Amino acid sequence: HGQVQEPTTHNQSPKWHRNGIKKPLSQRYKSLKGFDLRKIHFAKKYHKKGWKKMQAIKTKILKGPDYKLSCLAFITLPNLGKRIQSYMARGHRLCQPKPKVQTKAEVKAPAKVQASASAQAPKGPQAPVKTP
Repeated sequence: HGQVQEPTTHNQSPKWHRNGIKKPLSQRYKSLKGFDLRKIHFAKKYHKKGWKKMQAIKTKILKGPDYKLSCLAFITLPNLGKRIQSYMARGHRLCQPKPKVQTKAEVKAPAKVQASASAQAPKGPQAPVKTP
């Protein structure tokens, strides 16, 4: 068969969509077709000024090598802790005191100390004890 085969689109659609139909990636920069670039320059310039005012309002963590300073920032500025990453959260939960776990021997010892202390000196105002 010496005939040359014409290329067809038979069975091409499944091949094209082997990796699924993807959404178009969002554009990083808007297309500036048909824009007056001089006007855009001014618009951007004044937009930046407003943006700087907004940035000043936001609270920021002190940048630096000192780890403890950044921990303190999370305590003093609680709104930073709301958006904290889970991998960072463990070190920054300094504000919450952890309950101490007592062993059985430790539980018995304070009870004895309290009993002996109450026998020695009762607290508060007491009626005078009459001796016969």
